[in-house]
This record gives sequence, structure tokens and C-alpha cells, in this order.
Amino acid sequence: MQSGRFSSLHSLRRAYPFVDDARWTVDEVAFELAKRALPPAGGTIHFPAGHYVSGRHSWRIWRDHVRLTGDGPDHSILSTAPEIEDALSLSPYRHIGWIEGAAHEFAYTADSGQRGGSSLKLKLPSQADLSPGDLVFVRNGANRFDQDYGEFNVVTALDADGTLHLQHPLSRDYTLAKLNWAGEVASDFSLPRRKGAVQVTLRKGNGFFAPSRGTTVSIGENVFRVEQQNGNTIRLANLGPANDPRGTVIPAGSKIAKSRTVLKLTRSTRHFRAEGLQIVGRRKVVSISNSYDVAFVDCTFRRDLRDRAFRGGLTLDGDGGRFARFERCTFIATPAIGMQMARSFGDIVFSACTFKDTNVAFTEFNFRGEVSDCTFEIEGTAALTNVVIVGKSCGDLRVVDNRIRAQGVKTVFDTVSDIHSQKHGGEGDVVIRHNRIEVRDVGRVFPLPHSHRLSLADNQVVQP
Repeated sequence: MQSGRFSSLHSLRRAYPFVDDARWTVDEVAFELAKRALPPAGGTIHFPAGHYVSGRHSWRIWRDHVRLTGDGPDHSILSTAPEIEDALSLSPYRHIGWIEGAAHEFAYTADSGQRGGSSLKLKLPSQADLSPGDLVFVRNGANRFDQDYGEFNVVTALDADGTLHLQHPLSRDYTLAKLNWAGEVASDFSLPRRKGAVQVTLRKGNGFFAPSRGTTVSIGENVFRVEQQNGNTIRLANLGPANDPRGTVIPAGSKIAKSRTVLKLTRSTRHFRAEGLQIVGRRKVVSISNSYDVAFVDCTFRRDLRDRAFRGGLTLDGDGGRFARFERCTFIATPAIGMQMARSFGDIVFSACTFKDTNVAFTEFNFRGEVSDCTFEIEGTAALTNVVIVGKSCGDLRVVDNRIRAQGVKTVFDTVSDIHSQKHGGEGDVVIRHNRIEVRDVGRVFPLPHSHRLSLADNQVVQP
């Protein structure tokens, strides 16, 4: 419109119906047209050397099988208008596109979900609208009723007897015995009729929590919706199609948790790749939340918030997802700020990357994370007090063969900055090995006390 080609937003939308605001830039329109021109199988969008700016939204991928390439991170730069919070968004944010609710989630039997197994046994297979290739989240409770404990996986088959076959062996024990529960039933109650409701009293005390209204919860193999909550008294709607018969007694002492179910995911971006680009963001640089199988090679992620126009923010936000790889990438934050991988994001690799005034953070049930052959240059601030967070809720983490130079941080390896109310944490060791660590004015290098799952070996600490 500024060029005079279009006299109004109405005339602009006749040519480009997806444009919903006059702030769209030419670069942003061209990118959207390129995405729409890709076949269903996906393809590559190349950014020749230049500085590209979006004015209305983040650079949104929001579809599968997209590959972005540039002429190198010093030459092909993607940024946003000053008022846009996030630069690159791979998927709609966490839980968007998840088919949730007691009537729509698929309960699985108490003894299925063993670590290393490749299948689950659904209680009511006729209910399950699942097909080979569908992306699902296998959940086994949460921290309180918030951060999900489970994993993304892919359906390969569903047998008539309810056996749900999965592409990847289960990374943790999701049997009912290992439920990440949050509360406990204080007195017996009987299941009401289907779609009926019942008042339930929960136990009070340290470590016991009550779900809020609207939460989908599990008690044993039964799934309910919380209709009301007043202190430790809740009203549960009996909506789970696979629930036990009316009149079944749920005894005092039964555990209650965020739903122990399989959920179908419909809007998670899959199989994204980026090479040779620089992404410049304001509050957040890149969000890989709710994504599956993504990779970045030879990219630079720069957070530039020197005007402090937004509060908070991250260099990298991974709030749920699986399989993310960063190879020969550079992360830079001005001023210093951290990243966060969270909510059971699994299989994350940082290889031969550089981190300048930003950290790596494994938190909230992350599993199978690796940081190897990376370089850290960290000057601590109130907003950045550590170099690597290896949260106690996480497992199967490896931090090996890195070069760390840190000044003014409280701790180099941090196990405290994590959730703390979970009943089960990560499974698998945390290995910190063969790192060269140069420190100045640092509170401590390694966490205290040492967890039995923490393996420290061949680390060299230098204090000038």
C-alpha cells in the first residue's frame, strides 16, 4: 500500500486474501505465497543474500516438510518489526491442535507403557480415531496438573484388540505404577452414570494438590473432567468412554493426576529444516514448541532487546516436542538471557554450537538431551545465572567435550532451576564429562549435593 499499488486493505486482500492487516510487508507476503506454492510433500524456500523483515506476524512455518535456506548467516537475515515479540515460529504454541478432553483422549491399561516397549494397550480401541502416521502424545500425569510428563510419538498401527503400535520405543516407564500423580482421594466414592457427576474430597497437606476447573484428570484407568473446584473438594464429570461401570468404588488413597492418556496432535509442524540463515528476534528468537523432527545447520540466532521493550523472553523456546538438532549454530543474546527446553521435549542435540551470553536449559521432564563440542562465553547477570541447566526432573542427558568460559554466574551446571513437585523424575543418567571450564567470580561449578544419577568425569576446571 505504501508503494501506491493498492489504495486500501480491501483492494490488497482481493489480490492476497490471507493478508489481514496493512502491516504485512512485501517480504512477508512473498514468503506466504512461497509456502502456499509448495506441494503437499513440501519443498525448499531460498532466501538470497539480503535483510528480510516481517511486519505483521512472526516468520511462521506452520506446515510440514519445509526447508529454508540462505546464503549464510552473515548474508541472509530474517528479522521482524519492533513490535513483534517472536522472530521464527515453527508451530502454533503448546497444546494447540491437541485433541483434548475426557471424551476425546484415549485411556490405556495400567500395565502397558513399559520403558523400551513399542506399543500401548488402549482400553477402548473402538473409540480411538487413530491411523498410521498420526502424531500423538503419550501422557502419564504431570508436575502437579501443569507440565506434561510423557512423549511425542508416531502411530504405526492399531490392532482390533487395542494394541497401539508406535514408531519409537517408549523412553520412560509410563505404567500406572509410575504415574506422575498430584493428589489423592480422601474418601471412597462410586462412579456415577455415564455423563453424570460426583463430588470428591481430596487429601490435604504438603505435596498434595487439587486440579482446577476444566482439567482432564485420571484416577486409575478412569478419565474425568473437573467441573468445579473449591479448596480440596472437586466435582468430577464421568465422561471417559472407557471408564469402569457405574457403581464401581474408587477407594480412598487412589491417586489423581493430569490425564494418563494418548492424545492426537493435529497442528504440530513436522520435518522442518533451516540452513545458512540468521534469525533476529526481540522477546524470543525462535520457538520450536509443539514441533517434531526439526534441524538447524549453520544458523545464527540473535536476540536483540537493547531497548528492553519487552519483559522476559528466551533465545530458544522448546515447550513440548521431539527431535530437534542444532549443528554449527550460534546463539547470541543482548542483553543476556537464557533458553528453555521444557514439557517433556525429548531428543535434543546441540553439536559444535556457540553460545554467547545465553545458556542451554534442560527442564520440565526433558529426556535424551546432548550438548557436545560446543563453546560457551557467558557473563552472568541477574537474568542469566548459569551456563547449563540439567534439571532434576530430566534424564538421559550428556554434556561432553565442551569449552566453557564463565564469569559472574552463580553456578555453571545448575540442577535447581527446575520444577520440584513431580513424584517421578527423569530416568537415565546425567553425564558431565571431559569439559574444559574456565571460571572467574563463579559461585560453584558443579551442583551440590550430587545426585546418584549424576556422573562427573575428566572435567578440567581452570580459575585464572
